[in-house]
This record gives sequence, C-alpha cells and structure tokens, in this order.
Amino acid sequence: MTADPLQPIERRLWQALLLCVPVSATPLLPFGNGTLARPLAIVPATLLLTLAAYRLVVLNQRPRLAGDGFAALGLFTLYIVVSGLGVVMVQPPDAFKGQTPLDSLVRALLTWGVGLAFYVVARLQIRNAADIRMTLRFLFIGMGVSIAFAGVQVVAMAQHGELLRVVQALTDLIAVRYDGLVNRAQGMTFEPSWLATQIIVLLIPALIARAMARQEGVGLPALPGHALRLAGGFAVAIGGLLFSGSRFGLACIVAMLGLSVFFAALRGRILAAATFLGVLVAGGGAVVAMSGLGAGAGATYVMGPVAYLTESADLNSLAGGDVATGVTDALALAGRFAAAEAAGLTWLDHPVFGVSLGNNYRYFGEYAPDWAFTTQLFTQGAKEGIGWLDPNSPEKGNAKNLFLRLLSETGVVGFALFIVFFWRQLFRGRPHDAFHRYFRLASAAALGFSFLNQDTFVDAGLWIPLALCCAMNHLPQVRE
Repeated sequence: MTADPLQPIERRLWQALLLCVPVSATPLLPFGNGTLARPLAIVPATLLLTLAAYRLVVLNQRPRLAGDGFAALGLFTLYIVVSGLGVVMVQPPDAFKGQTPLDSLVRALLTWGVGLAFYVVARLQIRNAADIRMTLRFLFIGMGVSIAFAGVQVVAMAQHGELLRVVQALTDLIAVRYDGLVNRAQGMTFEPSWLATQIIVLLIPALIARAMARQEGVGLPALPGHALRLAGGFAVAIGGLLFSGSRFGLACIVAMLGLSVFFAALRGRILAAATFLGVLVAGGGAVVAMSGLGAGAGATYVMGPVAYLTESADLNSLAGGDVATGVTDALALAGRFAAAEAAGLTWLDHPVFGVSLGNNYRYFGEYAPDWAFTTQLFTQGAKEGIGWLDPNSPEKGNAKNLFLRLLSETGVVGFALFIVFFWRQLFRGRPHDAFHRYFRLASAAALGFSFLNQDTFVDAGLWIPLALCCAMNHLPQVRE
C-alpha cells in the first residue's frame, strides 16, 4: 500500500495548531486595534483546510467523517445569515463605534467562520483513539508552556524592577497588550481570565476522567506511574489557575471538583473522591500561601473581595437596599452584571430572532440597568462603562456570556439550534468506556462554565473539546 505523502504534513500541522492554542491574541495577525481575539492557531488551521481542499478537488479524496454536527451547524449558519440580514435591513444604518449594523453582522460572521474552521479541522484530524490521545497530549504540552510562562510572570510582578520590564516585553511579543502585567498572570493569552478558562476547558476534564476511570485515556488502562502523572497534571492545572488570579477560574475549579467528589462518592470511587478532596485542600493552602505575595491568587483582586465579604462589609447598611452596588463594587463585577442584564433585557424585547449576530453591544445604553450608573462602572471613569457608551471608543458592551449573547442576538430560535448541536456533539450514543463517560460529563460542565464568562466563537478551546467528544462517541463500545 502506497504511503500518503500528505499525512505526515497534516499531522505536524495539527500538532502545531494544538501547541498554538494558548496564544489567543497574537500581534502577528494585523486585525486592527479594536480586535483582541487573534488566535495564532488560525494559521495552521488555514493550511490544514488548504490541504483538505487539495485532497477533495485535485486528488478526489473525500474525508470519511460521520455526519454528526455538520447538518445542525449548517442550519445554524444559514439561520444567523438570513435572520441577521433580515433584522439589519430594517434598522437605521447609523454608525456606532465606526460600524453600521450590517458592518457588525459581517464582522461577527467572520468570527463565526473562524470558529467553523477550527471545528472542521478538528473533526478532520480527530478520528480514532490514537488521535484523541495525541490531541490531549499536545494540548497539555502547549498549556503547560503557557502556565510555566505565567509562573515567570508572577515572579516578575512580585519582584518588579528590570525583571518585570523584560517579562512584559516578552509578553508583548506573544499577546496584544490589554492591561499589561500588574498583579495577575496571563500566560500566553491576552488576559488572566482567558488563561483560566483555557485551563478549565482543555485540561481539567481529562484529569477528572483519568481520576474517575483510573485510565490513561480512552481505551487505555492505567499504566505504572498513573497516580504520579495524575498528581503532576493537577499540580500544573491548579498552579495555572493560581497564577492567573482569576476569581471565576478559582470558583469553577472548586465547583467542578466539588461535584466530582459527590459523584465519585456516589459511585463508590473512594480513591477518586479522596484525590479531588486532596486537590481542593492543596489549592486552598496555596491560596493562603500566596496571600502575602501580592500577585496571582494573592493579589488584592482576589483577596480584597474575600476580606470585604467576610470581615469588613457593613451588612446593616447593605440591608437598606444598596446590596447590588456594594457587592458589585467589592467584586469589581459591575461591568459583567450590567452587560448581562442589558443583554437579557434586549432578548426579552426581541425574543424570537434577536437583534442579529454581532449587534448586541449597540443596545447596552438603552437597556443598561439603573443601578449600574451608581457603581464603580461609571463613578470611577472605568473604560468599561463610559467606553461602552462612547460612540468613538473601541470598547463594546457585549454580553460577556455566550448564552445571553445567543439569546439576545439570535433569539430563542438560534439559541435552540446551537444548543441542539452542542448537546449532540457531547452526548450522542452510549459511552465507549468509563473515561469517555466522565470526560464528556466534565467537558459539558467546563464548557457550560466557560460560556458564563466568555462570548466569543474564535477560541479553539470551544471547538476542540466538542470534536474530541464526537470522536469518542463513534468509537466501538467496550465492556468495562
């Protein structure tokens, strides 16, 4: 049988894509100052799609892929194009932040196209158990490098001086500068919360599945040294979350490990439950140890709200009706809460078809809750609140939440179509083995949590877990 000369090239490009996933905002892609999401992985993805087109058009080789997902995704794509055009055509063509409603729709469709590219490439490259294991391994390597760099950033922020200037310069070569290195690490992403979300989505599900199933991976039993590798994996992942100082990431890992303890105990997997409890205790100890460092999980951003809510809050004054203002100011969450509430109100006024993809931010001024204007979001000149209303500022009052973005921009129809696609990718058919069962449950939880914190389609971290679960769904079943 003649060897396929393109297969080694495709394999190397896929491995390069996986290693590039942590680089979410590379300055090498000239997308303009208003675009922060610039995934470096789109470069190898484009090359892989080019090779796939060459196979199809020139070599007449059709990929052998299960149809799961493509029909639902195609229907959703057709819907957002047709409904979006229908909505923007009846809106005034007024420019806001330099874009008309049609301009915003086109830009949003381009970001959706990037997401589709990641999904198609992942489906083409992840087909069997060996592909699944290789994908998880290279994701861990890439994320491990990003987490190690985050550790260097934490040390630099703690020491300040020349070291911080050098590390900031290196960071600027990898990611578009957003706020710079202050007291929380961002790794190779453009901000700490993105690093935490990548860890939650790309690393934690596989670690939980390995602990619950006592397997190295799908179709692969535990090998000598399994416990040591598992402990090392959790140490890297938890270390990254601590370096990022992301309150959302820390809350997510507590919730996921807490649920894992419950399900492990329920199924009689006492060793797994003890493992998860050990990780929680060790992580809590690390937070306490970092409290004096002033960086990462020890930053004021993390420790300040804890002190406010547990010690210094004047609960009697808050009881007078100022709860929303006090708590959101303490947590610095006024922006996210206000954007989420505005998106929800936008959907309630446009429940069926929404306001068209990419145009949610236009309605923040109209639907922003009254309480938001008395919080730090506006009273301290924060770029979020004032910038969202300024027609000349690139800052946009997006939903910051994928569920609310879909509802407000595509209506209940688009939301239902996307959820059907999402659910079928994760849970179609019976699990192949125990690892598969726990991996897709943990992936569903991780993606669900990430959707509460991000609303972009261009992150490969959204699409690769779906393709992994889809590939596992089509593996032959084995008896546990």
